[in-house]
Amino acid sequence: MIKWLLMTSLTGSVASLLFILLRTKLASKYGGRWYYYASLMALSLFILPLHFDVSINQPLFSFYEKQLQPDSTSAVIEMTAAIGTSMLDQTASASTTSDNQGFSILSVDQWILGIWMVGCLAMLYRYFFAYFRFKKQAIKSSPIDRVGDLKVVVSDYVHSPMLIGFFKPTIVMPNGNINAEDYKLALQHEWIHYKQRDAWIKLMAVLVNCLHWFNPVSYLALANISEACEYAVDEQITKSLKTAEKKRYSEMILHFASSSPVLNSNLAQSNKQLYRRFSLIMKRNTGSGKTVIGILLVVLIATVSVFSSSVVFAEKSKSLTEYSGGIVTSYDAFKTLEENVEVTLGTKLTHIVTKLYINADGRKIDYFNRTEPYYQIVQYWQEKESGANMINKTMSIEGHTITVAFSEHAKDYIDDKVIKQMIVNQITFDLDYQDPKYKYNHQAFIKELMKRGVYVIEEVTTPKQFTYYLSQKTSGAIVGHKMYTSYDKKLKITDIFNGKAKLPKTNDNGEISITSWEESLKNQGVQLGAAFVIKSGETLAIDIKELTDKMPKINYAIIDETTDKIVESMPNAHFTWSRHIFTPGKNEVNHTFKVVASGMEQDYAEVEIYTYQTGKEEVSIIN
Repeated sequence: MIKWLLMTSLTGSVASLLFILLRTKLASKYGGRWYYYASLMALSLFILPLHFDVSINQPLFSFYEKQLQPDSTSAVIEMTAAIGTSMLDQTASASTTSDNQGFSILSVDQWILGIWMVGCLAMLYRYFFAYFRFKKQAIKSSPIDRVGDLKVVVSDYVHSPMLIGFFKPTIVMPNGNINAEDYKLALQHEWIHYKQRDAWIKLMAVLVNCLHWFNPVSYLALANISEACEYAVDEQITKSLKTAEKKRYSEMILHFASSSPVLNSNLAQSNKQLYRRFSLIMKRNTGSGKTVIGILLVVLIATVSVFSSSVVFAEKSKSLTEYSGGIVTSYDAFKTLEENVEVTLGTKLTHIVTKLYINADGRKIDYFNRTEPYYQIVQYWQEKESGANMINKTMSIEGHTITVAFSEHAKDYIDDKVIKQMIVNQITFDLDYQDPKYKYNHQAFIKELMKRGVYVIEEVTTPKQFTYYLSQKTSGAIVGHKMYTSYDKKLKITDIFNGKAKLPKTNDNGEISITSWEESLKNQGVQLGAAFVIKSGETLAIDIKELTDKMPKINYAIIDETTDKIVESMPNAHFTWSRHIFTPGKNEVNHTFKVVASGMEQDYAEVEIYTYQTGKEEVSIIN
């Protein structure tokens, strides 16, 4: 939301300032109606920027894997992973404790969004309260005339003719002496406003101004739209008038010059605006080449908008490294190249199958590359003769030919762009990879794999299909974790904590037992939120939403205050975008719990804790 506001403010400002600065020349040369529509196009960029999204990495999660033993029927490298969201949760609520307890605060984004919302609501109230109060006073008189579908009324509250209303607009005339010619011109002027739907257009401009109340240019854009719509009306009325008649029309405008609420279409203008209008009325030069110039200006606006928003908001693409999502094919430096090839292809005792998560750029996700998952992939290498039941596809990467095989479960992704990019990323990285510790020829290894084997895509799982890794404790409690994305809804029962907390470093030196570690965390960790009760049918969720490069791993424990025991703990939880759950056992229901956490280093972590109704997966294990 904040990024959208800033991006649209920038693009709308650039385009609007361009037209405001060139207002007199453009309107004089190409006409008021053309300038009006061009200004509307510039205004629309405040809500619809001409910007092409650039992939921006956001913190996410990681995984760890292990190699199965030879007797495994489907040798798979298991992976534990979970995801959490770094998007701003607009229903967030933060709990605070003392600074010694790990003072939790609203995020900067939440503060900014809150301030923006207050300002937006204040602006809406200011405009619409004044408008509806004025409208009520202005149109309470009985109609004296009719123009088409519009009623004409007289009011003491206006000093110039104006059009008021959206669904059933009314022309309001000031209560004073108006000669017949001025009256006729004024009615014609307001009728054109009605036909152009200027009231609705000015409403849009006001809403844009309210959305971008913090941007001074939005006020200029609002005033410019108001002035430009008068140019368009003036042009429509005077296009067939002679010089003397144009002068008479200008005198009518000058006679009614005053001020009124911004949402009304009216004849009132400031002195500078009146001067510009009179100049355009008396010296109208609609010149040739409107279409060509119009196209050029549209292209100019688009170019400036794309450039400005992309420069400010596009993140420079990271080079592919082991710490930015590079995938390395496993190699045992204590074995020969041939032994590694045979193991990788499955011709020897073990067969390496890898389960990993990739983002939209086809990069592996781990605690170095914390981005939102696009797919979960199961992939491996195997001998070419072993893939009889698979669909093969040949790719050329870095001048090398590689055969990719898709299983029956993955055949629908044979032309998937993200899968293709993942393969290109992996092979490209493998061909350039050099182990910093062990000196061996990794390139020769990969080339031999491409020559003798096929790269297999066994399974592709989308975020909608991500499931929990669940297990049951001796107490009967169910614990689990998963990667979550925007597809996961939060049907909260109780909000416990949502915000950033400064976590202390656990002083364990990495050399203590699990029991000692839990006691260390219990004594040194900071409590997140207040204590809470988990009732029957409820499950506790801990969403790790954002960690830092300084502290990519945290520790947490769930403590049963009723028994003063740790019922669940997680050391080195290095997964952003991860959700950890705890469903209490039968004897733990209605107990009071609390969550404490610490970091591998002292830094801030964004966490959300809440309870929700126990899901089907947890119930199936309990039953």
